[in-house]
Amino acid sequence: MPGIKDEQYKCSLSPATLEKARRELSEDPDTRLLEVKNLRKRLEKVPGLRARTDIQFLLAFLRARKFDQERTFALIKNHYQTRKDTERFCDLKPSVVKHIVDEGHIEVLPDRNKEGCRVVVIRVGSYEPDRYPIMDAMRAMYLTLMDISKDEETQVHGVQFIIDFANTVWKHYTAFTPSVAKICFSIIQDVVPLRMRRLDYVHEPSFFDTFFAVIKPIMNTKMVSRLHLHGNKVEGLHDAIPPHQLPTDIGGKQPPNNDKERVENFLSSDSLFEEDNKYGYVNMALNSEQTTSRSGDAGIEGLGGTFRKLDI
Repeated sequence: MPGIKDEQYKCSLSPATLEKARRELSEDPDTRLLEVKNLRKRLEKVPGLRARTDIQFLLAFLRARKFDQERTFALIKNHYQTRKDTERFCDLKPSVVKHIVDEGHIEVLPDRNKEGCRVVVIRVGSYEPDRYPIMDAMRAMYLTLMDISKDEETQVHGVQFIIDFANTVWKHYTAFTPSVAKICFSIIQDVVPLRMRRLDYVHEPSFFDTFFAVIKPIMNTKMVSRLHLHGNKVEGLHDAIPPHQLPTDIGGKQPPNNDKERVENFLSSDSLFEEDNKYGYVNMALNSEQTTSRSGDAGIEGLGGTFRKLDI
């Protein structure tokens, strides 16, 4: 199993970030391990699911759902259910999406924003629908987000997305069908263990209203409330991140795609993702009537019910 044993875990959070985790995520160092063990027991009893249960993996999901056991349990099942879709997410690893990475479609900025969030820039116009299937871009986004979710500071502070629509034309809109949009926002909202803290749209095209009418019903209320529309007034991004940390194509002073070291490490990490691919659902229906308890847990005894924290 990837990851480390419980007794080997050492929290890498800075004192300030740990205090933020206490305040915003209800993370308690004294009960952290008990939360992990409880979640592990639940996952081990889900029929047909062989989940990763090492402490590093489970902590990422617990932080993404503020240590709410029920919501974390649902997130992990959603994560593996998405991976169960063999056509779209089977046997994924960075080398499979190298062509998308090489186009500079997704950039993770070297510096965090003012709140400590990792900043992910997605350049819609750099994707070429005539050359690559749109699902390749979705796979690349999923893998990138899973990669950055391994960092504990990012797990606490979350992620800011900047979606740059420069050079976007009508064929980009027609490729981004409602079903693709649903997959995209499902990955961000319900699959990866990350907190989406801010969403910025810049350089929106003339047909943006038509595009937004498709995606808005798919976005949850919290995501819509954190959405900022800037048009060509990219200086609005400076509220969250100073210009000296932004790429020049979105009003900053850094060269675009200035994350070459991260990209190299990402593309050389196939073996880590191949290990992850050994886990998931195995040829069984999810939550069948025969194995689902009244509390919604599959075959779980004595662990049902909704609860936020353990009774210590």
